Amino acid sequence: MNNFLNLNEITPKNLAAILEDACKVKKATFGDSALKQSYSTCLKNTLTGLLFEKLSTRTRLSFEAAVLKLGGQALNLRKDEIHLEQGETLEDTSAMFSLFLDALVLRLYEEEKLYEFSRHSKIPIINGLTNESHPCQVLTDIFTFQELRGSIAGKKVVWLGVANNVFQSFLHAAVSLNFNIVFSGPKKFQPSKKMCEFLQGREFNILTIEQNPIVAVQKADLIVTDKWVSMHDNQLGKSDLNDLENFRVSKQLLDFAKQEVLFMHCLPADKGQEVSQNIFEDKRCVALQEAQNRMHLQKSILRWCLGLY
Repeated sequence: MNNFLNLNEITPKNLAAILEDACKVKKATFGDSALKQSYSTCLKNTLTGLLFEKLSTRTRLSFEAAVLKLGGQALNLRKDEIHLEQGETLEDTSAMFSLFLDALVLRLYEEEKLYEFSRHSKIPIINGLTNESHPCQVLTDIFTFQELRGSIAGKKVVWLGVANNVFQSFLHAAVSLNFNIVFSGPKKFQPSKKMCEFLQGREFNILTIEQNPIVAVQKADLIVTDKWVSMHDNQLGKSDLNDLENFRVSKQLLDFAKQEVLFMHCLPADKGQEVSQNIFEDKRCVALQEAQNRMHLQKSILRWCLGLY
């Protein structure tokens, strides 16, 4: 049994194994009949719970599809229909889930709650997102990049805008998979000291801060951004929006990067804010392939968590 909580807690060897398995899973989905038969029943007689405190489209759809296509069953657990911190401790709720489920995907506000579940659980816990991290999304992004451009090791990844939970998971991945990150955004939205604590004592520099977005994207292999306002946050003020405008991803900004650069966005997007209106029409944008790959990568996460390879 393996938990999938944060990418910096999973060994590079295991991350590589998940990525390699995802390639096989996707190949089985689109052609190899022998592989397809093998994968389509590997979760037979298993039940995966999905407990989401936060709204979700891609994470919910991709996890449900992943479970069903592997031959298992998915059970949606609504917070307002169970005793989640209402008349029952998380310890007792986690123990109860362990009696009936084979794995549990959690999409929560507080990261500490994720770890409390994992401390008391006898089944694998998968981090489907917290306010502090989004490892499933980032490992999918890396899978998508490697599918199109080869190994991400030694590559330059540029993050524009606001250092949020997805950015945090990119930092985690950079350490394990040996790539470099350049952050470009207003000072107010730069990575916090807490975000970077785990980088202390590293032999090589993972993170660079560059205020000028045009300078930041030069020689970039991958450019990534996300919504400036997360679902749980208040709307930004006019001054903040004005400060962030310089970091909007547009076709013109991509032109300053490598010719073969890729652009990713985990969606949903606010067109006219972090991205220009027409960015998703650009051939360098692979956001839809990125979204579809969530299912394939999460199949492999489920398989790894349940000890199937």
